[in-house]
Amino acid sequence: MPIQFAVLASGSRGNASLIQAGHAGLLIDLGLGPKALAARLEGVGADLGRVGTAVLTHTHGDHVRSATIRLLAARKIPFYCHEGHREALARFPGFRELESSRLVRHYDERPFLTPMGLRVEPVELSHDGGPTYGFRVEGRPERRSRPVALGYLADSGCWSEAIADAMTDVNALGIEFNHDVTLQLNSGRADYLIRRNLGDRGHLSNDQGAGLVSAVLGRSAPGSLRDLVLLHLSEQCNRPRLALDRARRAVRDSGRRVAVHAARQSQPHPNLLVRAARRRSTVAPGPSFPWESD
Repeated sequence: MPIQFAVLASGSRGNASLIQAGHAGLLIDLGLGPKALAARLEGVGADLGRVGTAVLTHTHGDHVRSATIRLLAARKIPFYCHEGHREALARFPGFRELESSRLVRHYDERPFLTPMGLRVEPVELSHDGGPTYGFRVEGRPERRSRPVALGYLADSGCWSEAIADAMTDVNALGIEFNHDVTLQLNSGRADYLIRRNLGDRGHLSNDQGAGLVSAVLGRSAPGSLRDLVLLHLSEQCNRPRLALDRARRAVRDSGRRVAVHAARQSQPHPNLLVRAARRRSTVAPGPSFPWESD
C-alpha cells in the first residue's frame, strides 16, 4: 500500500500539502481557509475527518491562516510548530484555543513522531519568515511494509550540503522552484522586493532548485527518487515550462529517471501515490495539464 502525497495549493496566495498514511493524514502548512482546504482535500479523495496532525513550516501569511488554526482547535487536531513561531501565532485566537486544549507541540532540529506514527525530521532553511523548516517524512503504509520517505522544502533563499544530505534517498521530493532570474529582474517590482527574492533569505530560483536536485540525486541510490514536485512557482516571475525544463535537465544530466510535476496554486496537483524504493510511484487520478510530465 502506498503513501499519498498531495499538494493542495502552492504559491504566494496559499500553501498546504497532505501526506496520508493509512487512515490518518498529516497537513503541512495551513495557508488555505477552511472552506478552500475542505474542497481541496475532497479533490484528492480525503477529508478533514482523516487529518490527524498539522505541522507548520513558518509563519508567513501564505502558510498559515487564523481561521484554519481555529478549525484545528475545533476538531482537536494536534499542531506542531517551532518555539520561534509562538510570538507570531499568539495573535490568532485559535492558537490560544489549541494551547488551552494542550494540542500545541513544539519541534526543534530533532526528529519526532506524530500520533499516527510518521517520523518527521525538521530541516532548517534560510528564509526571512522567522524560523523556517522543511521536513523529511517517513512512514510505513502497513506494519510490515518497507518505509516510504518524502521530502518537502519550500521557501528558502539558498541551500546547503546539509539540506541535500537530509533529502538523500527520499522517494518523492518537493523543492521550491520559485522564479526565473531574468523574469525576476525584469518584473517591474520594487528593487527591495527583487533583492529580497534573489537573496539568501528569499526564494530559490529555478537554477538553484535544479542545483539542489542534482545534489540530492548525486547522493541517492539509483531508483530511490521517483517523483520530483516543483513548489511555490511565482505567477509573475516564473513559467511552469521554464521550471519543468530546468528540473528535467538536472534529472537528465544525472542519468536518472524521475517524473517531474509542477505544483499549482489554483487547484490540487500533483496527487501522488508513493511507494518505497525499487517500486514505481504512480499518480492518482486527477486533472491533467499540458505542461505536466506524466
